[in-house]
Amino acid sequence: MINLPEFDTGLYEGCELQMLNGRALLKVNIAENPSFSIRFNKVRWHQFTALPNCSAEMIENSYFMLSELQNSDKHSSFLAGDTSSVKTYKELHHFRIFLDETGCHEFIAESAYEEKP
Repeated sequence: MINLPEFDTGLYEGCELQMLNGRALLKVNIAENPSFSIRFNKVRWHQFTALPNCSAEMIENSYFMLSELQNSDKHSSFLAGDTSSVKTYKELHHFRIFLDETGCHEFIAESAYEEKP
């Protein structure tokens, strides 16, 4: 789990997502504060759900924090569908973060960590 620094959520100014060669960088922009970045390695799946379509389940335990979902159906179905004989990852995790006024980002990736500037 990765917690964003404490801030008044009214200062949230949106986010930027960059993906390249199986890596993703999610940059959270906060007024009057430096941006906060989370790096995902060996991303195999990503989904964005816009705010009006987010369920209570998506918000719970992921509100302005990156959480790992244990035993999720999406994770299980992805692994079951990955029939490649060569795996480029050791293990995969299902990560979720809900950013108010934006929505919910979910990743199936090998790892995630705070990327310092």
